Amino acid sequence: MKPILLHEIRNALHGELKTDVQKGLVSGVSIDSRRIKPGDLFIALRGKNYDGHDYVIDAVKGGAKAILIDRNLPLADELKSGDVCVLKVDDTLLALGELARYYRKSLGHGVAVIAITGSNGKTTTREIIHHVLSKNRKGHRSPHNYNNAVGVPMSIFGIEPDHDFAVLEVATNAPGEIANLSRIAQPDIAVITGIAPSHLEGLKSIEGVCEEKSAIVTGLADRGVVICGADYPPLLEKLKPLGSPLIQFGIDVEADIVGTEVERTDGGIRFTTNDRCEISLPITGMCNVKNALAALAVVRRMGMTSSDFAEAISDFTAVPQRMSVHQVNGITIIDDTYNANPASMASAMEELEHYTKARRRVFICGDMNELGDAAEDYHVELGQKIAQSTIGLLLATGPLATVAANAALKQGMGQSAVQKSISSTRLARLVKSLIMDEDVIMVKGSRSMEMERVVDSLKRYRGTRPIIHRPTRAVPGPAKKTGQRKTQVK
Repeated sequence: MKPILLHEIRNALHGELKTDVQKGLVSGVSIDSRRIKPGDLFIALRGKNYDGHDYVIDAVKGGAKAILIDRNLPLADELKSGDVCVLKVDDTLLALGELARYYRKSLGHGVAVIAITGSNGKTTTREIIHHVLSKNRKGHRSPHNYNNAVGVPMSIFGIEPDHDFAVLEVATNAPGEIANLSRIAQPDIAVITGIAPSHLEGLKSIEGVCEEKSAIVTGLADRGVVICGADYPPLLEKLKPLGSPLIQFGIDVEADIVGTEVERTDGGIRFTTNDRCEISLPITGMCNVKNALAALAVVRRMGMTSSDFAEAISDFTAVPQRMSVHQVNGITIIDDTYNANPASMASAMEELEHYTKARRRVFICGDMNELGDAAEDYHVELGQKIAQSTIGLLLATGPLATVAANAALKQGMGQSAVQKSISSTRLARLVKSLIMDEDVIMVKGSRSMEMERVVDSLKRYRGTRPIIHRPTRAVPGPAKKTGQRKTQVK
């Protein structure tokens, strides 16, 4: 972060000065008193279980140059006698965003800001873009899951004046959030990876999702462009009248950036672009072709060629918990545990189906959360699809995943091929006794389900044969037509 003068901060936030200190420089922004560095501005945020105002003195002792508060505090001796500027605002969370907006604006067009939203694929797309552009440019990206009203501003403060680009991830679970974050970030390039049912508790419908995601356009910088998938017409209809240049991508569709001749390779996927460049992705998951095409559209806008992209992505590695594959003592674990919605569940099942040499395909499924009133319907549909697939063992954990398991049973999946558990913690204790050598196991569920516990348990598998269960193995065939599932006991 480039330093900001104290009077700039005061003017940008219209803050009320509570101490006599009003001159000096702030060299960083922190919301955690334990990580304060000398010269930082400490912003006292409130959460469900904490109040940053309780840690103001700790921040001062850590070397904070300035403190931002939104409630009156007794000025302790450390504040009265110290060289610390204290500003009071109406709302520290809003002030955090306003200061990030001010800082972003001060960077001008010297740094190309790329903001990514969408129902799926945001993080992988972000990582691909950063990986490719970093081959010959200096840049920054959102750390971890910094994609909300706190994370996006904090990501912006990580941009340095000598950076060529910054890749920000922008998420939402309620109407209006993306418009606000876009206004703060002022992206030069806005990317919408795709639209699918997600966060329906707040957004209500897929139309609401489309409305919210498209709002990323509202904060575009002058001469900004929008990059989006070409496979959801309602999104295109919403974006085209807004007047911003639109670059579309997709697989085997009419678009600006097109992937064709898609095929799997050992440990990856290969496809050809519409400018006849062959690109080999060193990661699995057909969904990642679209993520790569979105990233390709961005880097081409930044002046790179498809050939440059193909060379740069050759050493990319999968993002943890997003279709990351682990080979452990004779079993294959596909860790896709970061989050889940109906579209990403479908992608996970599709990926599992492609492991044709597996002794048995196992799907460990947790709840898909934040689907509102439609939650049970989506889980019933998921269970029906599982029953009609070649999945040989379903392990469900959580109340909604149990709905899916019951739907699979009703659709004809054998009783011995379905196991239900009340929690991922309990399933983590049991799972190694349910697995057999040469199984391919997909693990997926919403973030709150903590499905990574199951993955961690599977990683300790030592090739032990099951001791309490020998489930049936699905036999593909006419069961799909009749709705009756045929099984055979091994």
